[in-house]
Amino acid sequence: MTSSLERILMSRRHVMKGMGGLAAASMLGGRAFAAPSTALTFAGWQYQPSIVEENVKTFMKLYDENVAYELISGDYHPLAETKLTGGQHLDMLYAEENYIARWHTAEWIRSIEELPGVDEIKAGMFPVSVQSLSLPTGELCGLPYYAGYNTFLYNEEHLQKAGVEAPATWDAVLETCRKLKADGISDAPFHGMWQQNWPNMSWNMFACWYSEGAKVFDADGNFIDEPALRKILEVHQTLYKEGLVTADIMTLPGEGVPSYASGRHTFMVVHDYNHKVANDPAVSKIAGKVRNSLMPGATRSTMAWTASYLMGAQPVDEERVWNLLKFFGGKASDGEYHVIKRWALEFGLGSGYKEVMADPDIVESFSKWRDLNVSSQQLGMATSRAIGKAIWFPEWDMFMMQQVQEYIRSGSSTDELVTRLAEKATELKSQYQ
Repeated sequence: MTSSLERILMSRRHVMKGMGGLAAASMLGGRAFAAPSTALTFAGWQYQPSIVEENVKTFMKLYDENVAYELISGDYHPLAETKLTGGQHLDMLYAEENYIARWHTAEWIRSIEELPGVDEIKAGMFPVSVQSLSLPTGELCGLPYYAGYNTFLYNEEHLQKAGVEAPATWDAVLETCRKLKADGISDAPFHGMWQQNWPNMSWNMFACWYSEGAKVFDADGNFIDEPALRKILEVHQTLYKEGLVTADIMTLPGEGVPSYASGRHTFMVVHDYNHKVANDPAVSKIAGKVRNSLMPGATRSTMAWTASYLMGAQPVDEERVWNLLKFFGGKASDGEYHVIKRWALEFGLGSGYKEVMADPDIVESFSKWRDLNVSSQQLGMATSRAIGKAIWFPEWDMFMMQQVQEYIRSGSSTDELVTRLAEKATELKSQYQ
């Protein structure tokens, strides 16, 4: 089961052995005679690179184009920054939303606000996606790769055996986990993305913080020490201390999804698209038993985000690169969402476009593995991580993941951890001023 599941989870979090950057368009197959001699350069992370190759071929055929696609294996964002710092030219590349302002400030990418058709494109997106893809000035800087949020999953069979409902508060999560373990239903009832590598622990923590109503940062980028933030930290520490999570939760591969699909755990906080994996009978022992509910907590919110396709600061040809961006991150010249619809139907990735998420084929597909009413309600309550617009935030985020992991493992003081997180934010803000 594990090998099949790992193939489905082959993503930007896994290092692809034996694969370097893919060569130019000549390696992707023949191109039309009219294609330009200068190739557009496109770099991406490790999510289904073979399908990205196919999408590149479709684009080249549709537009009589020439594209050089490079796969960046490993920890994508730091490696991409190394390439950009070294002067490598890229016409289009991926990024999570919290790198957009940072890379724009470094003059590696450009705004697309003034390009043809942008107003119509923005009108077709969900507001939270427009916010995610915009610079602090409000200018649109990218098109959506996919839109997602962290969801709260539960094994329905486990809860039925225990005679309990899905918990609505974090105190109830703890009590339910204790009962599940005491009754012998699950030895590690709670599960989540606690791994330090991007973006697992980060997205897990922010989703839980937002669910309890913690702001984490104010509008001026100041770290906020508040009871809601401390409560979530202490819940995580308690889950680990009492053995309500598996001891190796911080090092599990595949965001911990293979472990959850084994049927060992009851609850999981995870990217919403992984709900499809957990209910896939080809790779999961609990297919058909995994349900989604609103996040527990005082507000029931979660973290929502939109990953992006970005245009390089100096495109070889603005019109050609804009066509490439729209093909991957929107509608192609033939009016089809070639890339986005495929991601949705095959892998359960949500879209930043209203039209895509209302597509009958996608509605039918998604309804087979998640409760659409619950997911719609959760999205309506979701919080966008505005602090991601701060150019220093990625560095604080990496520091936070390391510190929170150590805090959970060691059982150390919440006061000490919160002080370190606040001091690091202050330090980084001053360095970047």
